[in-house]
Amino acid sequence: MTGAGSQGKQMVEVQILGESYTLKSETSPEYTQRVAEHVDRTAREIRQESGVMDQKKVAILTALAVTDQLFRMREGVQTVKGLAEKRAEHLAAEVLAVVEQAGGD
Repeated sequence: MTGAGSQGKQMVEVQILGESYTLKSETSPEYTQRVAEHVDRTAREIRQESGVMDQKKVAILTALAVTDQLFRMREGVQTVKGLAEKRAEHLAAEVLAVVEQAGGD
């Protein structure tokens, strides 16, 4: 894992679906734990909702679900970014109009 406060690689033990995994991560142990908890929670929800018990299938479905979440978040960020840029352009035009009007007085 990268980002979220890189401090050099650390070994972090996490639990996913009752299995222990030791991860080497550049992020803080707390961040790595939060990521693992999200994966574990998603995998448990998928297993419960789908009834699938095969670990490999649950892992694939979890990867798809988490990737879907990522893509939806990215799309949301792009939408908000576009709206913010349009709003900023509109406000800049309004400010310019007021400045020009004030300069003409």
